Amino acid sequence: MTDYLDSLETGERYTLEIPGLGYPLVLPWVWLHGEEHDTRIVSLNLIGKTRWNNDLGKLIAQRVRQSISNLEGLCVVTVVEKALQLAQVVASELGIEDMAVAYNRVKLHMEASRRPVIQVGADSVTSGMKFVALYERDINLLVSQADRGLIIIDDVVTTGGTISALIDLLDQVVRLKKLPSPIPVKGVYCVAEEGTRKRVLPAPVFPLARLPDPVIRRPGTLKKKPFQEDLWPKP
Repeated sequence: MTDYLDSLETGERYTLEIPGLGYPLVLPWVWLHGEEHDTRIVSLNLIGKTRWNNDLGKLIAQRVRQSISNLEGLCVVTVVEKALQLAQVVASELGIEDMAVAYNRVKLHMEASRRPVIQVGADSVTSGMKFVALYERDINLLVSQADRGLIIIDDVVTTGGTISALIDLLDQVVRLKKLPSPIPVKGVYCVAEEGTRKRVLPAPVFPLARLPDPVIRRPGTLKKKPFQEDLWPKP
């Protein structure tokens, strides 16, 4: 079965060994197209990977227990959608019934016209420019756990752009709810980290493994659209 799943994607692949996992993750090399340059990375995509999420989530939960002595009242936070399944496994393994989720846009069910919604911009290596948003349920969940702190679950940490956006959201929650102090972040737990760019984050990063650094191999092939075309797209 593993050989069959490994064959679902074509092209050059990279084998990632994670201590304690018991089997390797076979990952594709992919190109991220840009205007100035194209970047080649190893793509760790957990969406739809039931076994990977289950096994990796258990390993991350073990790492959390090793680094945090008291888990009482701890809140788990993640961003839709790449690490959502992973974070759910981590929360379940830690006995945490509810976790906070930052969405990738404001959705209709949030009822933004009558309920509090917070949204900030984020810059991710794999997702590009995006937004992350918290709505009433997640805001109140974070406030209820504000004195105990939280952990952030992610799939891959590269530049820390997504994590920084989450921190901005937390700061907005503190101001909105007039909390006396910032919500403490105990740690960022992820499957892997990559890149050599210096990150300024408010908490340590706990990866299970490390991916090869992104490589700039060729001039950018993404052509920027004229401004008018962005405003009035062609039919």
